[in-house]
Amino acid sequence: MEQGDKISFQVKEHGIVLAGGIFVMGFVLFILVMGLRYPSAGGNRPVFILTLAVMMTCGILVCVMYFHRRLVVEEMDICYVNFCGKQKNFSLNDIGYCKLGLSGNKKEPHVESIIVYDLMGEKLCKLEMNMPGARIFLQYIVDNQIRTEWMEAGREPLRVREPEIMVKTICQEEIGRYTEKFYDMIGPVFTDWEKQYQRFDARWEFGFVEYAQSEIRAQKDMWQWESAVQTKAGEELPEDYICLVEVYLKRGEEYVMNRKGDVTGFLIPYIWQNKSYQIGESRRIRKMDESYLLERLAARLQMMAEELPRHSYHTQALTLCHTLQKKVGKIPEVSQK
Repeated sequence: MEQGDKISFQVKEHGIVLAGGIFVMGFVLFILVMGLRYPSAGGNRPVFILTLAVMMTCGILVCVMYFHRRLVVEEMDICYVNFCGKQKNFSLNDIGYCKLGLSGNKKEPHVESIIVYDLMGEKLCKLEMNMPGARIFLQYIVDNQIRTEWMEAGREPLRVREPEIMVKTICQEEIGRYTEKFYDMIGPVFTDWEKQYQRFDARWEFGFVEYAQSEIRAQKDMWQWESAVQTKAGEELPEDYICLVEVYLKRGEEYVMNRKGDVTGFLIPYIWQNKSYQIGESRRIRKMDESYLLERLAARLQMMAEELPRHSYHTQALTLCHTLQKKVGKIPEVSQK
């Protein structure tokens, strides 16, 4: 829940926890009723009752945890309530560091939990990433430059596929420099693909486009989107600014279309502006890590090479409703005296 630029949100248990607790209690009641209606002559009734009691207790505890366990953030003030309802209050300044628990395979691990410690190394709370609001809390931690460590020693941060961790904060004047550099990085990836799959007789057209996210309409194909955004020096970006790399597959001068009449291509979100969770800052411009994007791009092109022979396509002459650029953003000119 956000009011203006005020930082206010809550992390709580997922609704599936409550559903699981109710299911367990319902199952216990069903077994109890069936056991009373159709008693077993050779059954051990005390063990039967004890087992049901333990299961019912677990179901009740899970439901209690759903209603009690939460973390509430109001600016710098943080309140954590455990599953028993015990409350712990601390502030952002009390956090010394956080540890991120990982799960998944070695190629694409992801954050499973966040453990928060105070300045003395004592644990303040632990949250699971599947809890609604947990990712916002992770962004809150990252934006306020709280030190993070990995549960596994030697783990490289860039190997963890978490957007909150893999982004870098930049200023508006740096957009031009970064987009120009990234364009040069992805160019050879497309060129290598075209050489490797010459049998398709196709080439890639790509470039940067700036949008306000409200201009991106799901009802239209991406070539039909219209953009009125230009990052000029001295002008504020739209609050929902996003810079994308748009990629289109072409044969000759025509665009490759699928059976549904949509262009064959994809988007690479690179730079965007959204709410900042740093105290005293309202908005922040973020840039995705280039190494990660290059990995995902190579994987996407490989998938395209496998998919193209399996489907029917046709070509069509189109005029894009926007311009693909090699670079966006303008660096302020330095006056010469």
